[in-house]
Amino acid sequence: MSLRKTPQIESFPSWSIDQEEVTESAIRYEPIPTPQMMRKTVLFGIPLRSAMSNQVIDDQTIQHYINAAISSVEHEMDLYITPVKFREKHDYVAEMFSSSYSYLKLNHPNILNVNKFELSFSNVQDTKIVDFPIEFIHVMPQEGVIQLVPAFGQSFSGFMISAFSGTQFHALRSMGAGQFPGGIRVEYTCGFDKDKVPSAIVSLIENLAAFQMLSILGPVIFPHNSIGISIDGVSQSTSTMGPQYLTKRLDDLSKIIEEQKRIVKGYYQRSFMIDYV
Repeated sequence: MSLRKTPQIESFPSWSIDQEEVTESAIRYEPIPTPQMMRKTVLFGIPLRSAMSNQVIDDQTIQHYINAAISSVEHEMDLYITPVKFREKHDYVAEMFSSSYSYLKLNHPNILNVNKFELSFSNVQDTKIVDFPIEFIHVMPQEGVIQLVPAFGQSFSGFMISAFSGTQFHALRSMGAGQFPGGIRVEYTCGFDKDKVPSAIVSLIENLAAFQMLSILGPVIFPHNSIGISIDGVSQSTSTMGPQYLTKRLDDLSKIIEEQKRIVKGYYQRSFMIDYV
């Protein structure tokens, strides 16, 4: 019986096979941020209500900015927070198969597992010539790279025997298919498991959501620095944190966000490109 997908490789720390029991002071993973979590962390102590209408900023509003922050991270970093399955077409080049173990750079990194690797010389979705055994697929998750490495596993076929004799693509070559646009079809999943998002990414989402929310709603929460009231000759004044506090808070958040982006990009995107030469 063949495998349905490649074994999952830990996203963080990448390739780890065991971890010591984690205490509350050293948590590597967290759930996706919620409004309740943000009220206790990055929004703690901020009066979440309109100074003019006294309307409270509810959880639904905070959730809107969390969703926007997650979308921003996914668009900017190509790093998916929940698992997403992709099906891609790549060009078939016979030389790549014979000289570099079918080296293939997929469109998205942080691979959880690969479900299919097929060859097809047809635009019909379900038409295929070769469906490679899952055991052949070698995954480099952070780099978003896979290769075909013939190996014995639970699957066994005449194709595996021909692979060791160096004639695994004889049938394709006899058709004159040295190159074919979209001849390779790969189905794979990227992202993080439920409640296993690295803490650095969770913190980035929280700070980005807070920055976006305070940028838009901040003037409503902190409209002024002081208020003077005079009734029947009696004067009364009060001071609030006002725009100056808001400006300082947004400036601090901006610096934190840029540093966190640098850290996350450094780990998941690396400072160099890995590609076939």
